Amino acid sequence: MRTIEPAPLPSTPLAPVGTDATVPPAAAAPGTGRRVVVVDDTADLRNLLRLVLARGGFEVVGEAADGRAGIEVARRTVPDLVLLDIAMPVMDGLEALPTLRRSLPRAKIIAMSAFGATQMASRAVAAGADGYVQKGTSLHAILAYVEEVSGLTRRPSQPVAVSQGPAGEGTARPVRTGPTPVERAGGTDRSTGAAAALEHAPFGVLEVTEEASPRIRSANPVARRLLGGSPEVGSLLSLTAPGLAHHVATHRHENDAVFEALVDAGTVRATLRRAGTTIFVYLDSTTEDVGLLRRAIATAAHELRGPIAVIDGAVEAVSWGLATLSEADQEQLYRSVKRQVSQLDRVTADLFTATQVHRGTLHVDLHRVDLPALLTDLFGGHEGIGLDLSEVPAAWADPLRLEQMLGNLLSNAHRYGAAPVRIAVRPGTGGRTVRIEVVDRGPGVPEDFEPHLFREFSRPATSVATGTGLGLYVVRILAEAQGGTATYRKHPEGGAIFALQLPVA
Repeated sequence: MRTIEPAPLPSTPLAPVGTDATVPPAAAAPGTGRRVVVVDDTADLRNLLRLVLARGGFEVVGEAADGRAGIEVARRTVPDLVLLDIAMPVMDGLEALPTLRRSLPRAKIIAMSAFGATQMASRAVAAGADGYVQKGTSLHAILAYVEEVSGLTRRPSQPVAVSQGPAGEGTARPVRTGPTPVERAGGTDRSTGAAAALEHAPFGVLEVTEEASPRIRSANPVARRLLGGSPEVGSLLSLTAPGLAHHVATHRHENDAVFEALVDAGTVRATLRRAGTTIFVYLDSTTEDVGLLRRAIATAAHELRGPIAVIDGAVEAVSWGLATLSEADQEQLYRSVKRQVSQLDRVTADLFTATQVHRGTLHVDLHRVDLPALLTDLFGGHEGIGLDLSEVPAAWADPLRLEQMLGNLLSNAHRYGAAPVRIAVRPGTGGRTVRIEVVDRGPGVPEDFEPHLFREFSRPATSVATGTGLGLYVVRILAEAQGGTATYRKHPEGGAIFALQLPVA
């Protein structure tokens, strides 16, 4: 058996903290107002922010790829400013905000999101952020906004989003959906903007008391529709939706509890979030095709906009002039664009494949495939991917579809798992199949989610809305179209093993 070790990651003097979290040495002295921690699950975007912040005299003293790791980094570095993504795995930005605010009472916190500026700006400011910037805004505008929020300029800061200028170019514009930090200091109720945003949310939001018999405090239009009318403020939830009231009472002391309940409109999926003595119940229909389509469109839009923001930022950085960028920075920008283009290609390929399945036009072009040779060609020497290649018979498969399947499994491993990530090839059962395994050492799949793992638009109830929910579905469909199977099992030492079994040629 041949073993190909992953190519070493770039050598940098970074000390790991938590998940994908780094703290560079020789940080600037506290109190300068320019020490920054960047928390975002896209490494390429973190790199762009580091570049533009350095141009403005800021120093990135720590990075993290999720909210939990970001809290740990912030506690160790005590920055003056935190740039915090909202949608991340493990712990999202809105969940991390209260802890960051308590840990860093004097720091400024700017929330970031790929879309939904109007709603997200209000929610972030209401949760304690000092500002908000939408991804896709020009790097120059982001730097100017960071300087404003940090108090390094005299202009009042407003949340910033991107809009299309007369020539079609992205320009920055303020988002006036909630109070700015200046207005909050003057006594404006920051909950007003959040309440207005929730009125237009595409999902139901029900605010109830934390009593054993919860009472309704408010319900947005979608919640009222799902509950079958306009429930009276102060009335018992059990009078309107007894099944939902029972679940809320049972889980009222938990945060992020997820369950299904029967209401007037049918079965809904409910998520509980606690805020002091108030419980917010987020409702989404599980039976309406429109609800499924809406969630799919929203997550697909997020997956597309993220790479576009990185590519746009890289183009802007190059427009500063190559002479202003080191060779290492230029190489990093090139690699960032290439990675994000690959991500766009993967998302659009999955969307197109799902469309072909529904139309009945999915086609596979089967050939004899030398798996060790193909995998070496595709992944040999790639950063963070090791290969364990046994001598096996040729498989009967579509090499392009196989590349798509393995790309999805590797993306899944890097998104939800942890290093080391390896691809192993070995003989299948009875010599009639060939087995390809993608192995990671992350937390694995929640046991209650395993039956749903390969379903269309399926994501764990506890996960943040990242990914299209199509990746593993496409893997299963393509495996079956080639006469094979796609399966999952827990790694005996912790982690996940996703296996493809393909027929021998």
